[in-house]
Amino acid sequence: MLPKPVIVHGFWATVMVAAFFVGTAWQKSATADSRTSKTHDQATRGQSTSPAPSETGMPRTTLTRSNSVENDPISKLLETTSFLELGFESLAAMALKDPNQLKRRLAFSHLLSGMTSENAVQIREELIAAGVNDRDSEWRDFNYAWGTIAGEAAFSTSLTAEKIDLYSVISGWASTDPTGAIALLDQLPQDLAHGPGNMLRTQRLHLEKGVVAGLADRNRDEATNYVSKLLAEGRSDAPRLMETVANEVIRQDGSIAASDWVTTLKDGPLKGSAMGEVAESYARTNPASAAGWIQEFAAEEYATRAVAEVGKKWAEREPLAAVSWLEKLPEGQGQKAGLNSAFGDWEDRDPIAAGNYLLSMPNSPKRDSAIRGFAEGYAWQDPKTAIAWAQDIQDPTIRNESLKKVGFAYYRRKPEEARTWLTESGLSSETKAEILSSQRGR
Repeated sequence: MLPKPVIVHGFWATVMVAAFFVGTAWQKSATADSRTSKTHDQATRGQSTSPAPSETGMPRTTLTRSNSVENDPISKLLETTSFLELGFESLAAMALKDPNQLKRRLAFSHLLSGMTSENAVQIREELIAAGVNDRDSEWRDFNYAWGTIAGEAAFSTSLTAEKIDLYSVISGWASTDPTGAIALLDQLPQDLAHGPGNMLRTQRLHLEKGVVAGLADRNRDEATNYVSKLLAEGRSDAPRLMETVANEVIRQDGSIAASDWVTTLKDGPLKGSAMGEVAESYARTNPASAAGWIQEFAAEEYATRAVAEVGKKWAEREPLAAVSWLEKLPEGQGQKAGLNSAFGDWEDRDPIAAGNYLLSMPNSPKRDSAIRGFAEGYAWQDPKTAIAWAQDIQDPTIRNESLKKVGFAYYRRKPEEARTWLTESGLSSETKAEILSSQRGR
């Protein structure tokens, strides 16, 4: 049987849906009771139970039995369906094939709650036979649950299976047995050890993300400590793993609460990675509020991406407000990255307005960053105009980097024109060679 936390993790949505409908029914019941009580009180005082025409404009309707809890279809479903009494075959059929969506979800929840290491493979076969694909939540939830109860056995079986989800399996495994899941990463099975080294590294990082996600489900501090240990060991991809922790916190608590959590982390690259994820999520729904939160950290190097994310998301809605906020920030990498990303979005939405704003800015590092964002984005629409803008960047290093990016776009869109431009661009031979060796297509 699955531990209670695992059931909650995979099926909170079902519980919320059921609670909503039950709550709706309860409200109907409470309303009916209230009306009954009110009618009784009025009658005992010799008062009319019907409101005046001026109050409603139409006669009072009586609460009928069809509106009561007893006849509410959802309530009846929840009250009359005895999932626990169903046999395995019937429960599986209901979970995967019943036409009632809520019934399927509830049956699937019961199916997994009764899953054991002995019947897990059979449940898996039922899912495949029913046509559940890799993108379905049922497939991910099953594999997560399987990992929690079978750990290494579930992982080993999945390795040789045609249809797999190793991420979810190892994530579930780590949520209940982190020691075992982590030990696997130190001794990868031979099936994963074949192929190019970069493929192996990608596979390992994918599995490590699953482990970190499971750890975060279990205890976010434990997950953070694990990633911190990897960073101390010299793992350059540790910041990417910290993004997984942040996303789990966002999923569990929401972006506003996550913004409080991330500020408690130790300053450095891990905090920066987590802050970037939180900022992107926060700014997606309320960029102005996110700006107020991140402003305190804008001068810190680790907050560079976070500032850029807020600037970009805000510029999608209110470019002038976003740019105005960015220009007032302390000078630093955060401000530069923010202006770059904001103008990169603004040029796509309103290039004339963005260009006019650039013309109004005095020469400065801020303007260079803004022009770079504009030019590199606009290159896909009008490479010649983008080149003209990039050439107006004052810093020679930034100018050459921007012209290089614009050149890539130009060559992929119009290779012959780009070749002609390159001959007189003034770019280094190495840069020209890089552009000419790039593949066509964005």
